[in-house]
Amino acid sequence: MKKDRLVQFRKKLEEKHRQLVEEVGKNVLYGKGPEDDSIKDLGDQASSAYNREFLFELGNGGRQRLKEVALALQKITEGGFGDCERCGEPIADKRLEAVPDARYCIECQRAIEEEERTAAR
Repeated sequence: MKKDRLVQFRKKLEEKHRQLVEEVGKNVLYGKGPEDDSIKDLGDQASSAYNREFLFELGNGGRQRLKEVALALQKITEGGFGDCERCGEPIADKRLEAVPDARYCIECQRAIEEEERTAAR
């Protein structure tokens, strides 16, 4: 991949990384907010617990995405960015534009998702 394209992808990924760090931090803070023991109603307590759990799960997804973005940035630095981890072929530019941290070409991504669906049955 040309150096100027790598620079463009690095900028995109660094911005996404910054956004995710901020987002994950907020979700962790909200999810770990102080429990309000003054809430006496059982329904309100359940709702409050559900909201904390929901925010925690959002944080988990954000942390996974953050790892993927960090891995893509590492690949730009060390080499291998834009190559499918499964077949080794270059990932299409359109796919990288849409998902700069993509690890697989579209064909391999589809195959992986199909394998996951089959395994889940």
